[in-house]
Amino acid sequence: LFDGESASELIDKYGIPGKLLGEGAGGSVSVVERPSDGKLFAVKLFRPKNQRESINDYNKKITSEFMIGSTLHHENVIETFDLLKESKIKILIVMEYCPFDFFTIVMSGLMGKHEIFCYFKQILEGVKYLHSMGLAHRDLKLDNCVVNKYGILKLIDFGSAIVFRYPFEDDIVKCKGIVGSDPYLAPEVLTQRYYNPTPSDIWSVAIIYCCMILKRFPWKCPRLTDSSFKNFATMPDNFDPAIRDENGNVIIPKSKTRGPYKLLRLLPHASRELIGRMLDLNPETRITLKEVFESEWLNNIDHCHCLTKDDIKFLKTYYKGKNHRHHLITEDD
Repeated sequence: LFDGESASELIDKYGIPGKLLGEGAGGSVSVVERPSDGKLFAVKLFRPKNQRESINDYNKKITSEFMIGSTLHHENVIETFDLLKESKIKILIVMEYCPFDFFTIVMSGLMGKHEIFCYFKQILEGVKYLHSMGLAHRDLKLDNCVVNKYGILKLIDFGSAIVFRYPFEDDIVKCKGIVGSDPYLAPEVLTQRYYNPTPSDIWSVAIIYCCMILKRFPWKCPRLTDSSFKNFATMPDNFDPAIRDENGNVIIPKSKTRGPYKLLRLLPHASRELIGRMLDLNPETRITLKEVFESEWLNNIDHCHCLTKDDIKFLKTYYKGKNHRHHLITEDD
């Protein structure tokens, strides 16, 4: 994975690269073990520069990802430790190592309902932290989550992240461009030239939840040319937008053939209202993260989380949810 020259500083500081953990469009990740104490790290080797980008643009993109990652400190966000630049074309980022791939866990089919609820709340906690920092992830998906040995989920890969709010300012900076993976995209990413990335993140988390429950994507892409999405987005014949509940939310009739209920009825009953509001087609009326955390169902989820951190010994104490256990498996299991 690494040649001798590019690995020299890495080996000196962190050890010899070992097992390949995964590969993607942005590069490849492998595990290293530090000889001094046996501590494991994940090391990302960035993809080579392509012909269309300058060296400056290439370096800027990687440095930006490192700078974003290194400022984030939350139990549900991966820790970024170091940037090693061996040459103009060999750049590495050293991160916290988590042994379990979330996509593999979900697709194993072993997860129970309360385990899914636990992960859902952990993802939302991570996204809430990012948004509090003025940062939108923009590529939330199963593949961009990993899990440690305590069942604590971490968001990874900030290559698509963008600042939507700057310090000491309240204005939202809209972004542009189709960024992310098709099944997780919010519809406005495809239809609007400029959009607020925070409702888009909320939509993506709801799609992750649907994937955990259904073990499949609700649709391939949120376009009306996709029949599954069209069924979701087409309101039933008896729909009247003037009919609203006591909170002013539009009431959509329950139809098994058209409209959101066709999907929502497949989900656990307690989660349907929240997920339905997270999958509001209109980003302007989609539920906000603040409102998400006002959900009685979400607040009652008994989720695993970190209790304390000893800043001297870097030891953490974890709370383990009482109504579930985590099925921590790898591709080798």
